Amino acid sequence: MKFAVNKALLADAKESLREQKNIYWILGGAGSGKSTLSKFLSEKLGIPLYDMDTHIYGDYHGRFTEKRHPVNKAWANAENGLAWMLNMTWEEFHNFNQAALPEYVHLLVEDLEAINLDKGILIDGGIVNPALIAEVISPRQIICLARPERSSAEIWTENDERSSMKEYVFQLPNPEKMWRNFLEFDKLITETLITESQESNIAIASRKESESVEYFSERVARKLGIWHQAE
Repeated sequence: MKFAVNKALLADAKESLREQKNIYWILGGAGSGKSTLSKFLSEKLGIPLYDMDTHIYGDYHGRFTEKRHPVNKAWANAENGLAWMLNMTWEEFHNFNQAALPEYVHLLVEDLEAINLDKGILIDGGIVNPALIAEVISPRQIICLARPERSSAEIWTENDERSSMKEYVFQLPNPEKMWRNFLEFDKLITETLITESQESNIAIASRKESESVEYFSERVARKLGIWHQAE
């Protein structure tokens, strides 16, 4: 299984967004705190929040087309999208994520063109290849959160919401294998986020266990150059 990365969609997105200096993208693996931090900063700074995961697993599915979004259309058409992914090798899954990203960004741009961006916008997660996002907006507008001391197994059993994912996976055929694949993919996703961020000069911020959400959010906002909006 091989997917093509549509660089033309990335080029179109860059053309549309290159003048937008107040788009801020917060990345991170599962359990890194990106959603908590994004919501806090959105409320604290009065910046609208765009949750990529909500759109990717929600309204984007009704907007995927065979012509512009063939990679995601294949995923959406699968009998069980999760099983379809977890039956891939890591190389195939990594390639899928790379090829899916320009299609997500194409739909993101459609949404942003209909939004007043005077106050800016915070984008929460949704992608695992920062190097491709850095082709669309400046690396200075992106930050990657990290919690390197946490294992995938710990993260996906830390609360009821995350534990429900294991229950879902265990409804699939060959559940033990699927769960091992899920945890391995999750670990490699986090490694990919960190590695590509380092290679693309994207700031990385790690939250200490004793650090409050407010203090960590301030550190992240200062790295993005937006904390002045709270002062």
